[in-house]
Amino acid sequence: MKRSSAWLSAFAVIAVVHLVTIGVGDPWAAAVSKVLLMPVLAVWVRLRGGPVTLLVGLAASLVGDFLLEVDHLIPGMAAFGVAHVCYVLLFVRRSPRRSLVVVTAYGVLWVGVLALLWPDLGDVRIPVAAYSLLLIATAVTSAWNGWRPGIGGAVFLVSDALIGVELAGHDFGARPYLVMATYCAAQYLLASSLVAVGQPTEQDLERAA
Repeated sequence: MKRSSAWLSAFAVIAVVHLVTIGVGDPWAAAVSKVLLMPVLAVWVRLRGGPVTLLVGLAASLVGDFLLEVDHLIPGMAAFGVAHVCYVLLFVRRSPRRSLVVVTAYGVLWVGVLALLWPDLGDVRIPVAAYSLLLIATAVTSAWNGWRPGIGGAVFLVSDALIGVELAGHDFGARPYLVMATYCAAQYLLASSLVAVGQPTEQDLERAA
């Protein structure tokens, strides 16, 4: 238990360091801390007995982080698309209820935001529209599973909407900071909600042996 908690603490520290590096304008430190986030979170998930599909999603997120960091937008979006497919599969399987109200609310939000950004998205209109559907699917299916994953899905939507704002040419100073703050929070909330409560950890199994 202590070992898994240490990895979660490491994730929190790296997230804070990353946000600080954005604030001070150190691109190399920001890049290194960014690509460390998902591997560290994945180790914590593994130690807590998390599902393989979640680990695949975090690995895809790592690939997406790296690709976006080196300015490969479309491949990066594709990698995050894989991550959202993993989240959707996991949340659909676990959904105790499936609310059409949630689907409708997020559907209206998707149409509204896309309509606002569409005129200024240029050549990335279709990729953004396709990716945002997967993002909305994560938000919907996570909301079906309770407040914790629901907040995670909503915050992930906010994070990527802020990236969409920049793609449409509407930037502001705090945007990079807000993108990563919401991204870190979203990944933690989604991942932690999918870790099986009560499932033996690696340390439990070692003590039992």
